[in-house]
Amino acid sequence: MKTRIAFIGVGNMAGAILGGIVAAGSFSPSNITLFDKNASQYEKYAEYPFTIASTAAEAVKAADYIVLAVKPQNYRDVLCEIKDAGISTDGKVFISLAAGISTDTIEKCLGCRAAIVRTMPNTPMLVGFGVTALCPNDLVSDEDFETVRSLFASRGTAFILSEDKMNSVISVTGSSPAYIYKMIEALYEGAIAEGMDESGMLDIICDTVIGSAQMVKTSGKTPSELIRMVTSPKGTTEKAMIALEEHGFSDGIKDAMHRCTLRAEELAKEFSDCI
Repeated sequence: MKTRIAFIGVGNMAGAILGGIVAAGSFSPSNITLFDKNASQYEKYAEYPFTIASTAAEAVKAADYIVLAVKPQNYRDVLCEIKDAGISTDGKVFISLAAGISTDTIEKCLGCRAAIVRTMPNTPMLVGFGVTALCPNDLVSDEDFETVRSLFASRGTAFILSEDKMNSVISVTGSSPAYIYKMIEALYEGAIAEGMDESGMLDIICDTVIGSAQMVKTSGKTPSELIRMVTSPKGTTEKAMIALEEHGFSDGIKDAMHRCTLRAEELAKEFSDCI
């Protein structure tokens, strides 16, 4: 039975997953190993009896599941360290959080076949409302995949996606919180420009965004139908919608998503060219 998990990199995303593990009790704290080049990252876990590894290879050796939570530019060094240490990957499952790095590329860096679940989480996972795309390769058993899926499902929504869509989904779920934050920021700045009091305004705007999203999820109506419900002919919303289209609101979002996907593909090529 697999009971041990290691985190290579202990930043925000790793912290969100760790929070879910601690809350759910899915792994015993004594079976959790951490490694990060920045030792200050361990301070926030001082109250837990986690094991602190001195190297990434040591952390991998001690674990059944390995969460690769380092930045994409550091992936090659970490994976090569694991390879050079001669650690067997048999029975181990690698969980990748990196954008643009395929399961095949990870195997090439490791120098062997390995069970890998490629994931694309987003930052709302930090507050328990994340959305994570998951893609297991053919060596991941159903039991192991369910364990990995539950780690992300404990912090929001987790869904399966084929690997050929993993770069594209970044624009839909991975990067898209930034688009929404930008819209909230614009609404806030617009509210102040219209003479509204700053006090509590950000909360009011956020509640409006949450309520609007809930309408899309629960009303059974399409976004276009809901827009029509709000937009009376020759009314205030109609004027607002005309202005948005004059400024290319919809096209701007679509272009942002396309550029996001293109960059993910560039990162994938840049990484594979370095092997």
